[in-house]
Amino acid sequence: MPKVPPQAGPSKQPARQGKPIHRTVDLLKKNDDIKSEGKGKGKEKEILGDVTGLVDEVKRLPGMIFVEKFAEARALEIHAFQTAIKAATAQANTRAFQSLPRHLRRRAASHNPRRVPKRLRSRAAAEIDPGDDIARKHRKQAKLRAKGSLRDRLSRTEQFRLRQRNKTWLPTHIWHAKRYHMVNLWGYRLPLTPTLKSFRPAYRAGRRRAIAWDTSYYGILEIEGLREEVLEMMKLVVAGQFAGAKYESGARMACVTMYQHNSFPRGLIGPAEILWQPNEGDHKARKLWIRLHPSIFNDVWDTMKTASGSRQMTGVQPSANKARADIPTQVRDLRGDVESIEIMGPKAGKVLQRVLRLCKSERGVKKEFFDSLGRLNDPAAIPEGTVVGLKVYDPRLNFPPPRFNDSERAPLPEQLLRARHVEPSAELAQSSLWDEDVREDLSKATFSKYQLDARRHRLGAPGSKLNPLAQDDRIPVILIRRAVHSHTNPNSLESFHGFTLLLPPGWTMYFSSSLVYSNTLIGGLNERKVQHREAGLPSFPEYFGAVCEAGKKWEAAKAATEKETWDRKPPGKRVQWESLRTRNPFVPNWDEVMSRTSPSPEENTVNGPVPKRLVMPWLLASPFTHHLKSGHSSQDLLAMMNAFRTQRGMPVLAKDKASELFKTALIHVEINVLGRGSPGDMAMIYTLSALQREEWIGAYERGSLVQAGDISDLQQLGESIPAEEEIIGYTTTGNISLSRGTGHGLGAITLKGYLDLLGATERGSGEWKGRLLVRVRNRDGRVARLCEIRVVS
Repeated sequence: MPKVPPQAGPSKQPARQGKPIHRTVDLLKKNDDIKSEGKGKGKEKEILGDVTGLVDEVKRLPGMIFVEKFAEARALEIHAFQTAIKAATAQANTRAFQSLPRHLRRRAASHNPRRVPKRLRSRAAAEIDPGDDIARKHRKQAKLRAKGSLRDRLSRTEQFRLRQRNKTWLPTHIWHAKRYHMVNLWGYRLPLTPTLKSFRPAYRAGRRRAIAWDTSYYGILEIEGLREEVLEMMKLVVAGQFAGAKYESGARMACVTMYQHNSFPRGLIGPAEILWQPNEGDHKARKLWIRLHPSIFNDVWDTMKTASGSRQMTGVQPSANKARADIPTQVRDLRGDVESIEIMGPKAGKVLQRVLRLCKSERGVKKEFFDSLGRLNDPAAIPEGTVVGLKVYDPRLNFPPPRFNDSERAPLPEQLLRARHVEPSAELAQSSLWDEDVREDLSKATFSKYQLDARRHRLGAPGSKLNPLAQDDRIPVILIRRAVHSHTNPNSLESFHGFTLLLPPGWTMYFSSSLVYSNTLIGGLNERKVQHREAGLPSFPEYFGAVCEAGKKWEAAKAATEKETWDRKPPGKRVQWESLRTRNPFVPNWDEVMSRTSPSPEENTVNGPVPKRLVMPWLLASPFTHHLKSGHSSQDLLAMMNAFRTQRGMPVLAKDKASELFKTALIHVEINVLGRGSPGDMAMIYTLSALQREEWIGAYERGSLVQAGDISDLQQLGESIPAEEEIIGYTTTGNISLSRGTGHGLGAITLKGYLDLLGATERGSGEWKGRLLVRVRNRDGRVARLCEIRVVS
């Protein structure tokens, strides 16, 4: 066999020899051999390195240690070591933007390192994925949008004005838009709720500290004319007390209800606040402001024009006295001319004293009142509706104001006794904010923020407060004491008290910034609505569905949103209303409820049969509900309505209107759950007959005797769904009440159903006598709950 010649190819590399690892025993033996050969001292360091030094150090150590003393001596080192471990762990599990407090975080911070503070930008940039180009794409798209458009040639103010073509921004819109969910309502862009959790924080702020809202979306109608003619015009459209020395002096604000011209008790428009200008000297003309919700401003404007007898913006009312005929009755629109902030909570007075700096020209009762704000533990100590006119310095001069802490000591009892209680008066209510020229002059601040910062920089010390100069603005404000409570029990623990601050245009943002820095929470529309529900007072227009146009629009918009959300869900994931026997899950069907409350045979005999037609519910005002009894008939109700119309100079209603009024009347009620559960939105309210009432009361009292795991009698009664004929009303909204600790809600029931409940209550006995009991079932629930209701007034 021939020998195969060697083939060319890569040569094999020799194996790499590793570094030998010597044992310590071998090194010591080698060291002894070197010493015996006499090669000199110190050679062991070349072989052992630092091993000998380590042995020498060990020889100098004590034979034993005291662990406690050793640990105390090394406590700082141990603490630093533990802190470093925790910091390393946290840094490995969190991003740079997450180290900020929640209220300082921004949504874009996870993609853009410029959205975090400067000290964290290097770390944030290192944490971002190199392939993440979201921020760069947004910048590129913004440049493309701006290229070729007019925006690069428009100022920022003009750009903002273009964005308000179909809506109006609040003065604090820029601040709110970064922190709140915004929504378009009533022609404004309004903050709905904060992006952070706010249900419990807002309640705690209203109960313990202070919470504020920008309410500049409320509009003001100004009416000026002779007193007699103004009263003659107002009494045809207003229900409630607003005249007399108590209100006409300007010392107090009146809360009334507006109606269409000469249409009481129907034609409800909505609630309003009336404020008279204090009369200075012997002026024949009087001026008053009507503060209105934006959803009803146009309706009231048209009604006032109708009442004044003119279709123009300024109406003239003819006078019998020719000497006074030269003073016309004028109606003016002051929307945008007067801004407002509402602040509620027990510390509202103390917060205002920190934010406002009273001018030195304010003396007498005004200075006494302002000084007393710092001693107030609760604004409830001031009479409700008190009006105070003050003149204060520019809040930016004192920015930031002193923060209010919960740990501050309350005033001593002897200090409260020495404090002089200032009563409402015309002198206290005087303010130059009523002057149109003053409001126009103050619409723009004299000094810009840049100029004030330059003045502060010249002082040298950081955080120094500026002393007011003669050129600085003096801002007139009107402070109104307000309350959110049920009129049947104004001093209850569920009430909220605070102030409304009326300001010239352009100053709301400056005052709001000071409020934020004084540890005051800023709320949205949802927080304001929840506060009204906690106090047992219906807020407008959410709780006025079906009884006024603004309520109908709100109800329809809410129903459309809920219906759209329900339609988007697949059939297996949404509530099946048919299986729960819920016929009207989104909007109350008052036609069906009221068609079942037919008049009695006696009423049919007197008034004749009533033809079936579309019902128009109307709200029975609170003053009349106090006079209702179980035996009230439709004629009694008509007599009460005609008595009011006669007092206001309106023609009486015909007798054939009695049955229709009685049938379509609604009453606002407050619902408290007895036991478990809470009412939700659009829950159905069922009546209880006298027999059913006793059965439910017995089951409720036996509930505490049920053993664990057993079904109580109350649960068994609730599982039987009541008949639709027993529905007498619906809840508007409900939830767990943080004030009461139980389920709570607000709703409306028919007048006929309320009178039937009164009759069943009078036949009761014991502690349950006089308590109105009903059953409430949620629209998506199968169990009815026993509840107690009270009339809201």
